[in-house]
Amino acid sequence: MYTNGLGILNSREATSFKLSLIKSKLNENKNKLLHQLGIKTYNTPHFDDIKIPDSRLASLAIEEANDIYNTSLLKHCYRTYFFSAGLACSQNLKIDEEFLFVTSILHDVGLTATHNHICSQQCFAIHGGHFVKYFAVKNGTEKQRANRMKLAIDAHLNPYVNKKTFGNEAYALSKGAAMDVIGAHAFQLPHDFIKTTHKNFPRTNFKSDILNTMTELHHKEHTRADILFKMGFQKLASNNKLDLHNIENT
Repeated sequence: MYTNGLGILNSREATSFKLSLIKSKLNENKNKLLHQLGIKTYNTPHFDDIKIPDSRLASLAIEEANDIYNTSLLKHCYRTYFFSAGLACSQNLKIDEEFLFVTSILHDVGLTATHNHICSQQCFAIHGGHFVKYFAVKNGTEKQRANRMKLAIDAHLNPYVNKKTFGNEAYALSKGAAMDVIGAHAFQLPHDFIKTTHKNFPRTNFKSDILNTMTELHHKEHTRADILFKMGFQKLASNNKLDLHNIENT
């Protein structure tokens, strides 16, 4: 998606990114219509079947997240995990739960008060990927696996993440994060699953907080966050149906 190590897109990459956004939205609309017509079906995940791993790395990731996130972003990261895992289940994708949890819970470190100074210098997702790779290796993760975690977080802002290239976890993380922020792919999950996720991890103040990360952090020009903002991110996030008390029509 980008050749610059800081995640700053050149003109060709920026055009490709914009076209990918459009293509991804059209594909989502197509799948939603096929689902509504009964032509395309999805498995039915249950919230209680998705567990937070009890591994040492997952526990350390929770400690780190509790230290650096405000409440709103912390709950967003938990919702991202449950939505990502649910979406993977809906498509019958096998995932490494620890991998998905650690990348979900730490995927937005670049937006936290501790790290968000980097937003004006580079892509916050690239910074987050490097942070998680270092965090995972420091805590005993094999370097190849840690690098896959890095790439998953690097890619989570991409409109489409190829499963064969990046793995099921990266694919699910991207979809789960997009679902929580703008409501994308919500039709793949049962209403009860979404409601239970919200009950456990409420969306209180999330809309205003996520919009503030776009308007107040001065994202570096030509990064994906900058392009998303200029292409109408505010409208998409503001109209997220998941923020409504009644989600019967999501």
